[in-house]
Amino acid sequence: MKQPKLSYVACCTLLALGTSVASHQASAQTSNAQNSAQANTQTSAATTSTYQLNLEAQATSDALLALAEQTNTQIIFSPEVTRGKSSRSVQGSLSVEQALNNVLQGTGLTFEQQGAATYVIKTQTNTSRVQQNFREQLTNADDENSATNVERIQVVGSNIRGARAAGNLPVTILSADDIENTGAATGDELLRTIPQVGDISFNNERTIGGVNDARGDVASINLRGIGTGNTLTLLNGRRLVLHPGTQTENFVPVTTVNSNTLPVAGLRRLEVLRDGAAAIYGTDAVAGVINYVLKDNIDGTRFRVNYGASEGTSYNQISASGATGFSFNEDKTKVTLSMAYYSRDEMPASDRDYSASEDRRFHPDIPEQFQGDTQLDNRSLSSPWAIFDTDSFGRIHLAPDSMGDCEVYDFGGGVCANEGSLPRSMRYDAAPADQSMTSAVDRINLFSHFTHSFSDDLELFGEALYYEATAKRRREQNANLTAQRFTISADAAFNPFGEDIGLRNIRPMDVGGRRIEVKDTSYRLLAGLRGYIDLWDWESAVLYSRADTEDMAYNRINVAALQAAINETDPSRAYNPFIGGNFDHVNYGAGARNPEAVLDGIRTNISRDSKSELALWDFKISNPAITTWYAGDIGVAAGVEYRYEGYADDRDPLLDGSNPFYDQVTGELLSDSSVLGSSSSPDSGGSRNVFSAYAEFLVPLHDTVDMQVAVRHERFNDVGNVTKPKLALSWVPADWVQLRAAYTEGFRAPNLPQVVEQGISRSNTRTDPVIDQRYGIEERRGGNTNLEPENSETLSYGIALAPIDGLLITVDWWDIEQDGVVGILNSQTHLLYDSLLRSEGSRNEAVVRDDDLEVIYVANQYNNLDVRTIKGIDTSINYRYDTESLGRFEFTINAAHLKEFVQKPDPISAIVLEAQAAGNPAVPIDLPVYGAGDLLRQSGNPEWRGFAGIDWRFDNWGAGVRYNYVSDFIETSVATSSGENMIIPNWSTVDIYADYRFREGALDGTRLRFGVRNIADKEPPIADESFGYFSSVHSNRGRYIYGTWSWAF
Repeated sequence: MKQPKLSYVACCTLLALGTSVASHQASAQTSNAQNSAQANTQTSAATTSTYQLNLEAQATSDALLALAEQTNTQIIFSPEVTRGKSSRSVQGSLSVEQALNNVLQGTGLTFEQQGAATYVIKTQTNTSRVQQNFREQLTNADDENSATNVERIQVVGSNIRGARAAGNLPVTILSADDIENTGAATGDELLRTIPQVGDISFNNERTIGGVNDARGDVASINLRGIGTGNTLTLLNGRRLVLHPGTQTENFVPVTTVNSNTLPVAGLRRLEVLRDGAAAIYGTDAVAGVINYVLKDNIDGTRFRVNYGASEGTSYNQISASGATGFSFNEDKTKVTLSMAYYSRDEMPASDRDYSASEDRRFHPDIPEQFQGDTQLDNRSLSSPWAIFDTDSFGRIHLAPDSMGDCEVYDFGGGVCANEGSLPRSMRYDAAPADQSMTSAVDRINLFSHFTHSFSDDLELFGEALYYEATAKRRREQNANLTAQRFTISADAAFNPFGEDIGLRNIRPMDVGGRRIEVKDTSYRLLAGLRGYIDLWDWESAVLYSRADTEDMAYNRINVAALQAAINETDPSRAYNPFIGGNFDHVNYGAGARNPEAVLDGIRTNISRDSKSELALWDFKISNPAITTWYAGDIGVAAGVEYRYEGYADDRDPLLDGSNPFYDQVTGELLSDSSVLGSSSSPDSGGSRNVFSAYAEFLVPLHDTVDMQVAVRHERFNDVGNVTKPKLALSWVPADWVQLRAAYTEGFRAPNLPQVVEQGISRSNTRTDPVIDQRYGIEERRGGNTNLEPENSETLSYGIALAPIDGLLITVDWWDIEQDGVVGILNSQTHLLYDSLLRSEGSRNEAVVRDDDLEVIYVANQYNNLDVRTIKGIDTSINYRYDTESLGRFEFTINAAHLKEFVQKPDPISAIVLEAQAAGNPAVPIDLPVYGAGDLLRQSGNPEWRGFAGIDWRFDNWGAGVRYNYVSDFIETSVATSSGENMIIPNWSTVDIYADYRFREGALDGTRLRFGVRNIADKEPPIADESFGYFSSVHSNRGRYIYGTWSWAF
């Protein structure tokens, strides 16, 4: 049996299934002809076979009967649909599908395959110019299959094979050529080329969360920009396992599918459904669905090598891939094997001027009103020039004797102790340290696919996927957290003060920098059966997938061992915290060193092992014509699904609370973490079972009007049950116009970490208005077993226009309203609320302070918050123009306009915002209330993303140019005293490529391509962020030059 393919003709289609019903076998004017056609069912030929045909010009009914006889296939049609129609002559070596297209050309008829060697002839629906443009778009998206092969297929947006729903829905499809034209080498880079994909918070440049964050070779998926976790991601139509790590987004842990798991070079196409689809696919499909379709039916062998480099940096990358396909058992068994290798060098922070220092006050790109603003100085008080608290002298800090008069003490060797905290001129700058901005990565992807036909109507299929990547990066050494400030005893070997003193801030640079190595692996195994029973097709499969992460941080510091070494009374075994830093570069680098044996005694390596699992079984059936009524065929799909999801996170014993840190002098519990500079996180794990059932109907209401109705029920064992509907309508009032609209109710179950994690401790730098200081504040967060699914309603409506042949214009408006979004009150808001209450004589119970009013910790818990509303408009223009002398030109514009992004404030945030608006000095207006109110253009979420491109192909030559654009947005962390924020300006880049395909001679099948991304070498806009730019929105690659060689035979 031939595998049902995702070919374009029925994929779009608005046109696949006609209004005439093939309800009985071919009738001709004689019963002998009918018997002859029926006899052809006895022996079926493979649909891929070709036949030497000789059909003369004749009546279409006679041509069909002759074709059935000459190809030994069954062709079913009603004589009414062929009456009065004639066909041209058909001669030569052709497949059945090619012959049918020739026979039916100009007749207004189409065909549909029912089984391996059975074809049904139907009246073609009223195919408008709009629909023809959809057909052409999908033709280019399926380079593995013949565009003439009409099958009952399935595309993202509907579970009915052969359905014409896809054209009724806003679907973006990137073909293999489209993907290659972007120049993207990774899943991260590919998603960034799609305007409807928002900020990518999981990326290789993010380092904020350290060992408690997902890091390594991972990239998130965030359709519409409404948040990671709101996009369902599929591989060949079924779910992908989640990456086992989490990152904090909107102050709660979020999970994602890792888009780097799949090789870009191995994609046949990428389908993006830009509409809610929970009623079709279940949880997570709030913003839409992304379906990766891998090349799984390759004929022959292919190789591809790509090399690229970022100009002016040490960043280089190379990738190589290969694939082959073969068959045996008389073509009953078909196998495809593919592999891909990718490797890139790191990019040090010192390679770019915007990332070369964390003090950006005077960077030339900073707006004039913010030049010199201390908010842009992100250097740290934690330095090798340590800070201490003493009874006799108060707060003191170390300094070179050249920068003071040794007000408190002269340690010798050029190191003094001066009064007060560390001056700004001595703050530690991590950027010049030996650290990576972009990690080095080595990655391998393996994929195999097979099918075996037991009969014409029964097929076994399966796939296997393996991914492995190792990411390496270097970082500066950690400093102690606020909670890890400990006591140095009076008799410590190097304590000259004769009294116990408090170690407030220290960064032991003589230990050296940290080295981080993250190994990610995942695999996926799938096996299933599918087939036909009369007009029904059915499919069932079982899937198991697992992802693992091994995160190792080398050369970390055990804070308990550090305190013990500092308090050692024997100078030969003691750690001296009074040696200071580098005299030539006081802001970075190490100076004198403690003995290596002492350093070895405080060093430690930290591990984190995480895994996630997905097990799934499903059964689904569909029929594009279960019955017929006045307007045409009614299609139906139904199915059930069971899935198991699980995760486990095993932290190092020094991090998970097993070895808490007690002050060895006072006996006080300081921190559950004994790793210098890292908050504690206990081991965690959880699982859930989900049972789903769904039904979907496609109902024509008129020759020009279609309706899609769907409903899905999901039963969770931990967060309750949900039932969600969907209704979509499409109307083609004229040949060149299509109108479409959809209403969808969706949901997103809270991810497992949001439910089960407890005792999470995080330290973030916040401004405390009570004592008017900015310092690290510990936040103790916890999961919530009472969390409920987030509910959503999505309304979308759009228009598609095709005023001339080859031109397709679409505009789609969308509106998403989410209720019960899982969130948490930001610790900065807690501090503002505490300041407001204290000005009124009370306090915020969630903020725990010491006797000096310094914050000890902030208590927090994940909760379902209030309503969030997001609105936008998608616009696309695609025009293909063919010329005889100059070849084909294709013009493309794709733009996403985010019009509204509002989170209704929780009660506490609302009180603080009201007080700020009233000018209450207890809540300074330059301290933002994060995560509430108008979030449009807030630290990302730009209003506009888009691109415009021209691609040209003539004979063997091809070339293209693409203009990319991201609009400006607000940097919320930098504001004037009046509340005016710094603006991150818009950013635009231009990409170009040219290629040549050899089609004869020894180089036949070879393709050479040369391209440049960001040809003008535009730097990302400067920002008050890690490495000086928004890595979730912009790129640090600069001018990137690449070349590709590919060969197929």
